[in-house]
Amino acid sequence: MSERPGLRHELKFVCDEAAHPVLRMALRLDRAGLRQSYPMRRVHSLYLDTTYQRALQENLAGMGERTKVRLRWYGAAEGEVTAVLERKRRENTLGWKETWPVPGTLVVAGAERRALVRELARRAEGAWREHLAVLEPAQWISYRREYLVSADGRVRVTLDRELRFSDQRLPARLSPLARTPASRLLVLEVKCAPEHLGEAREIVSRLAIPMGRCSKYVLAADASGGPLPSVLAV
Repeated sequence: MSERPGLRHELKFVCDEAAHPVLRMALRLDRAGLRQSYPMRRVHSLYLDTTYQRALQENLAGMGERTKVRLRWYGAAEGEVTAVLERKRRENTLGWKETWPVPGTLVVAGAERRALVRELARRAEGAWREHLAVLEPAQWISYRREYLVSADGRVRVTLDRELRFSDQRLPARLSPLARTPASRLLVLEVKCAPEHLGEAREIVSRLAIPMGRCSKYVLAADASGGPLPSVLAV
């Protein structure tokens, strides 16, 4: 695996989900020429953490360098899925991730929590097997994601709503059904290569939404440590 594949800046914002129509229109009218780049779809992320929640604690402590591992797949399926394992790394607003497509399909919903990780490790090789050795399922998060890109292709924007959080730390078997109570939030992420950060910030400056730290994993595991949703000016 390369050291920093796909290095990019990630600027994250959060507001009340009710602001979606206003924010969506503001983005479509922005002079950067933002347009849909991919059809909207549901995203699932099963976050893996240590028994003592190392990734969560790193984020809550505000550490500039931190790492988290997740199993990700797309669509309505929750039982047997085709997934990718991701190791997401971050240095302040700079982020990159290492990915490993899981061979074949994988049963998630209904699987015994530790058995799922053992199965992933059985299929994995090298460094991935080492990463998995100390991890276990922590949070199952899903949401609807919209994809936009600027006319010049330099800045990408995603809008995430209908967030669903399910704590997986205690159940014997994985399930998205027991949801963690949460506010109805809209998460906006603006992403670009390091050389285009200025352009990304210009787009953000034209939106009536303040920037703040926003980790979906933190929102799921410890809502008190997450951001307070802003009210988007109309």
